[in-house]
Order: sequence, then C-alpha cells, then structure tokens
Amino acid sequence: MATKKGTAVLKKRTKAGNTQEDAEHRRKLFVEAYLTNGGNASQAAVAAGFSEKTAGVTGSRLLKHANVLTMLQQRRKVVIEKMELTTERTLREIARLAYVDPRKFFHADGTPKEITELDDDTAAALAGMEVTEEWAGSGKDRVKIGVTKKYKLADKNAALEKAMKHLGQYEQDNKQRSPLEGISRDALKAIVERLGARGR
Repeated sequence: MATKKGTAVLKKRTKAGNTQEDAEHRRKLFVEAYLTNGGNASQAAVAAGFSEKTAGVTGSRLLKHANVLTMLQQRRKVVIEKMELTTERTLREIARLAYVDPRKFFHADGTPKEITELDDDTAAALAGMEVTEEWAGSGKDRVKIGVTKKYKLADKNAALEKAMKHLGQYEQDNKQRSPLEGISRDALKAIVERLGARGR
C-alpha cells in the first residue's frame, strides 16, 4: 500500500503465471493431458503445471469448468474424426479378440501359418509373435534344422468382459444376484431367528 496526497492507494499485483492468458493455456494443457493419459484428471492437472498436493481437487474442479468441458468436447470430436473411431468399428475389434479361433493360426497339417497368411480377424487378435531359428553344427557345416514360432494372443477374457458390459450382461447378473433385495432388516432378522430356533 502506498500513499498519495494523504490518500491510501492499493496496488493490486497479479501473481506470476496467474493471468487470464496463462489460465487458459493451462486449461488447454490439462485437456490434452487428460485425453492422452486415458482420463486421469489428477495426472493431467500436474502435467498442466498445477501443484501435486492439490492435483486431485484441481483436476475435479477443471472437469466442471465450462471452458474445459467445451474444449474436451471439441478435441474429442476432432480426434474421433481424424482416427475414424466409430462404435461399430470399436465393437468389431472387441468381437475379433473375444471370438478368435486359435486353430486359424495353423494349416490343416498343424504347421503354423505365416503372418501374411492370416485372415484379417485372426491377425487382429495377434498381440505378438516370437520366431526362433534352430541350428546345428558350426562354421561351414552349420545348418538350420528348424524354426520355433510362438504366438501371443490378445487377452480374450478382457475382450469378453468388455463385450458383456456393452450387452448389459452385468446389470442382469446383478439383478439376479439380489434375491433379498426389498426385504426389510427386521424381516431378515426374524427369518434368521426362526432358522436358528429350528436348528436347536
């Protein structure tokens, strides 16, 4: 506070890095980090330059900010269009992993197929492949005696779980698993006491 002709004059100082432009820049960084890390608001807040101590609160607050919500919506739309992401295409890939038939990796005689011989559905389920050549002898007498191929398939159970969630199977299971739903605590207590009396 400074005085000028007997009048108190308050000088408001803007903290470094706390301007409107900086805040908007940080929100943009948050949006990009949030989309990149798979939707972790706390990590995105830290990546945008906010304090790690309050990252959880800051991330939650930013996800409610009108500008952030608008930016997220716009960026998602751009990414989806650019990557040609569609519900149908995503579900088709999940189905490929869930319903892969391991027999399609081999010829009728049991020998493994080359990657170029796999059909599209089977190749989509291939997460990795390891090829090991087997040799015998040394020097000029060294000859290849075989090749070992190891296929690593994508997680079939995880794909089936995603498919079941999409089909709403878990909700149905949860309903079936709650036969006592709706029965009051007093009624349950009476049933337990009655069963206990019978067992004596």
